[in-house]
Amino acid sequence: MSSLKDIHALLDAAVQAGNAAADAISDHAADPFAVMLLQRIRLATAEYRKSRDELKVAMIALHNKSQLADLKK
Repeated sequence: MSSLKDIHALLDAAVQAGNAAADAISDHAADPFAVMLLQRIRLATAEYRKSRDELKVAMIALHNKSQLADLKK
């Protein structure tokens, strides 16, 4: 089973790959297919970014909750 850090790293890699693909495709802005593909890549990258950021917030919350539980012991 993957840890939350592993999943975060995978989501971060997906965001980076999406950004790289968008950069490569943006050179072909005159091609309608490239424009459509670029829009889809940007949308997917935004979704991965959102998931990555939400996971990071959850990881911080779990860490803080764990620290708080340790203080109560």
